[in-house]
Amino acid sequence: MTIKGIGTRGLAAGRAFMKPDVHMDVIFCGDATAAFKEAYDAVHADLEELAEKEDVFAAHLEMLEDPMLSESIEAFLGEDMPPVAAVQAACEQVCGMSEDTDDEYLRARVDDVRDVCRRLERKLCGDVFTWGDMEPGSVVVADELLPSDTAEMDMSKVSAFVTHRGSRTSHVCIIAGNHGVPVVVGTDISGITKGDVLLVDAYAGEVIVCPTPQQMKDFEARLDMEESSLGEVYEHRFEPAVTREGKKIPVFANAGNIGEVVSAMEAGADGIGLFRTEFVFMLSNQLPSESIQFETYRDAVLACKGKPLTIRTLDIGGDKALPYMDMPKEENPFLGLRGIRFSLAHPEIMCPQLRAILRASVFGPVRIMFPMVDTVEELSQALACLDECKLQLTQEGISFDRDIEVGIMIETPAAVIMADKLAQQCSFFSIGTNDLTQYIMAADRGNASVSYLYNALSQPVARAVAMTIDAAHRAGIRVAMCGELASDLNATALLLGLGLDAFSVASPAVPSVKENIRK
Repeated sequence: MTIKGIGTRGLAAGRAFMKPDVHMDVIFCGDATAAFKEAYDAVHADLEELAEKEDVFAAHLEMLEDPMLSESIEAFLGEDMPPVAAVQAACEQVCGMSEDTDDEYLRARVDDVRDVCRRLERKLCGDVFTWGDMEPGSVVVADELLPSDTAEMDMSKVSAFVTHRGSRTSHVCIIAGNHGVPVVVGTDISGITKGDVLLVDAYAGEVIVCPTPQQMKDFEARLDMEESSLGEVYEHRFEPAVTREGKKIPVFANAGNIGEVVSAMEAGADGIGLFRTEFVFMLSNQLPSESIQFETYRDAVLACKGKPLTIRTLDIGGDKALPYMDMPKEENPFLGLRGIRFSLAHPEIMCPQLRAILRASVFGPVRIMFPMVDTVEELSQALACLDECKLQLTQEGISFDRDIEVGIMIETPAAVIMADKLAQQCSFFSIGTNDLTQYIMAADRGNASVSYLYNALSQPVARAVAMTIDAAHRAGIRVAMCGELASDLNATALLLGLGLDAFSVASPAVPSVKENIRK
């Protein structure tokens, strides 16, 4: 039996180790507030220790300390809820603000909030499950895995992860990638039982359950080939990606926090091609101040160690709401007030962010990127706002990079059609193929009924990419790609043939994409 899902990369074989669904029901008697405080302190101490080993848990520590979460828990405790129920209710309240988003990255960050809350629950009621019975070479099968699970297990015993829930941008996938562990998410695991032999092909997103002798033999041959080739690829991760024709192609990474920037540098990235700023805004109980944003962007610049950092301005609105703003529900949020449209409608948000980015630019090479730009008028308004911020900082005697590069995301058919005009006002393009594919094909990528249309390698999308690149090159500017298509090794040759100047991918994909470019 073969089951399908969404894979990262890599091959693995092993026997299934099933993580049970642990229920947190508990009858509580005593001082609920004191119990929560004790659990909070214990989790805080655990995360401080883990943060020294994995950057992911530094972000988790920030989430635990976020007043929005703790104040929500305390409010439910004030309603005489038992502590476990209060944590669960607060978790749903906080996560509910952003889990319906179409942005896969932000949905993955919601999983991290759930992880922090799960830690609190375990401290409050005691989770008796342990990973001690896992045998070496196990394929861990679960409905869902969180970073805390990986922290508690012996990763040297894990050959792969197979889960029903999750996304390829989740921190579990990032941690797994750092350990060389393949992952397949979004699978139907109902037919797997403990001890079943599993062959995991994360490249294809496939899991073979109880393989035949011939399937096992063929798979073992592939494993041997991959083991020898991947080791060599990783050893060369810091070397530039140069095509056979001698053209150097930068391979950047996508990131959303400082830990992911650090991971990208360790993976050999030539810089950050997309630094998402939504997380700073969405996991907060109020608009982050200019100072808070400045510190975040400055730390990201420093983590790049002299390599360029491309900061995308706030990509919010419609399906991605800010909990502390009155954002009316839209009939069709994907065609609503999002991206640059939202920022232009809220200069009180856009201007402090641009000032913070400019201030951070003195610490290293920074580029500004505006999302969801459709028209020349939108770009002109954004640039005017940027010029006003530059003037303010100059008058205040605050330094910034006066030659900072400014680019835009190409994510809609309108942007493709107007690419020649848009290119005259900016320094670079970055193609976001996730949204671009959805808009060109008029196919919701989350709708299984039309999933056959959602194909970033289809002719309509390829033509749109070609049109964008041609228009940019005629204007003398560069074009990168930061959508999922950039990390698809089957698309590398096509994208290079179309003239793509740079790739921006998830950190674990950097070494392989570099090697593919060299071929």
